[in-house]
Amino acid sequence: MKTSVLDRFRLDGRTVIVTGVGPGIGEHAAKAYAEVGANVVCAARTVDKVERVATEIRAAGGNAIAVPTDVGDPAQLGRLVDATHDAFGPVHVVLNNAALGIVALDGDAWDNTEELWAEVLAVNLMAPFRLARLVMPDMETHGHGSFITVLSCAGFTPIPPQVAYGTAKAGLLMLTRYLAKMCAPHCRVNALCPGSMTADGTFRDDMVGLAAKNAIPRIGAADEAIGALLLLASDASSYTTGSTVFVEGGRVGTVS
Repeated sequence: MKTSVLDRFRLDGRTVIVTGVGPGIGEHAAKAYAEVGANVVCAARTVDKVERVATEIRAAGGNAIAVPTDVGDPAQLGRLVDATHDAFGPVHVVLNNAALGIVALDGDAWDNTEELWAEVLAVNLMAPFRLARLVMPDMETHGHGSFITVLSCAGFTPIPPQVAYGTAKAGLLMLTRYLAKMCAPHCRVNALCPGSMTADGTFRDDMVGLAAKNAIPRIGAADEAIGALLLLASDASSYTTGSTVFVEGGRVGTVS
């Protein structure tokens, strides 16, 4: 029977880990992956956030578990993968959405302390590398892996005072490209670069001036990233690796 175009976006029977689950991209992504048939593992530091999202997915007829995880802790990453195996078997997709270290826009660049740098690098850069190392044996076995990193506009153009955060995200772009070479052909590795987004697109006072930098001069809603995330996770992007999809209203692409 001929496969429809939309069938290529489905994830039936595949297992997805989503880090940084909470109001915003993480929650929308977890629910979208469940809707197209995936078993979803919701991971974040805040227990009530991951449990709420997993409960709502199950109530809607999907499969999900909650695994509270601080991705900056290597031991907890190991427990996350073990819990995933126990519940659903091998991992097929990882969305590295967890992030840390954004400094208030009215702050000072020198507020990026030594301690903050260490935390930012552990969560934003080292955690994706460590998680890739943990899940690659699964992907080498089944050959249908997709590993997605989440970048930031601050990694492409300076947005003071985000020195540590932006530098870590710039490093994550190169890590994505390295992993794409290292993990092929068993796993594709791509990145999503979202712009300034809120859970529902509602403007916040701390976003003053950000929307004006975009070609589309508004704040994005988190669910506007879902089309790109479904593409990157699924067989619809089976010949795409080492690439970045921008969902940022044209901020990076129209810098002048």
